[in-house]
Amino acid sequence: MKINFTPETYEALINRANKEDKPAAALVSELITAILSKEENNEDNKTRKAISGD
Repeated sequence: MKINFTPETYEALINRANKEDKPAAALVSELITAILSKEENNEDNKTRKAISGD
């Protein structure tokens, strides 16, 4: 897979990866996994609220 970033985003990614002492690809994977998990949890919460009527 190839992902293109703006120069600003790429620089921020590299800086953060360096601070965390990990490869940029590993950081991208962690960030995307965290975001997808958070979105899934939000969708689950919306469904629960709709079912319970809150």
